[in-house]
Amino acid sequence: MYAKGGNAAVNELKALKPIFVHAHKLRIIPADPTRGLKMDRPETDGFATAEAEEIAAFQKLWSADTVERLVFDLALYTGAARADLAKLGRRNITDGVLQYRRQKTKTLAQVPLTPELRAVIARAPHIAPAFILNRKGKPYTAESLGNLFRDAATKAGMVARLHGLRKAFCVYWAEKGATTHQIAAMAGHMTLGEVERYTRAADRLKMVKVLVEGS
Repeated sequence: MYAKGGNAAVNELKALKPIFVHAHKLRIIPADPTRGLKMDRPETDGFATAEAEEIAAFQKLWSADTVERLVFDLALYTGAARADLAKLGRRNITDGVLQYRRQKTKTLAQVPLTPELRAVIARAPHIAPAFILNRKGKPYTAESLGNLFRDAATKAGMVARLHGLRKAFCVYWAEKGATTHQIAAMAGHMTLGEVERYTRAADRLKMVKVLVEGS
């Protein structure tokens, strides 16, 4: 595992530990080889964030009538993680607000229905359990939705994935005058530090321009 290194080794150790503990408890093995063994995760900057050029390239490649573009636009204007994005539908709309309880943190996210978001929702099926449906008319799983976007982003030359669209979401609302606390509430689990870091982007104006013009 030390030779392997990285997150893969850390995850492998995490999965194997309970197996060896159990085997030792049943006296199948004389000792637990993972006892006292610890591996540190490598430092990382986290998910790559979507830049203005990437957003523009994606919008150019995928037209508004494709499911790839629907996924992209809904992620941009809701700031939702893929697990939540896969489940969002018209039932989540109440009094001009799109609201849902985040699967990961159980916190309530509330996103105002801006003209841009309304235009995106108007393209989604009207009578359906979710905004985004697969070819069989069923909602995507979080994993399949992530894979769909990954492939679409790759074709557009986009490094960022669904999680990376949160930066654009924060910049969009910062330019509309929303406070850091308000943006954090709309994005769900984001800390104030994360929001402030995202909204200090050097290309704020350029990103907002492609967001509004591309909607």
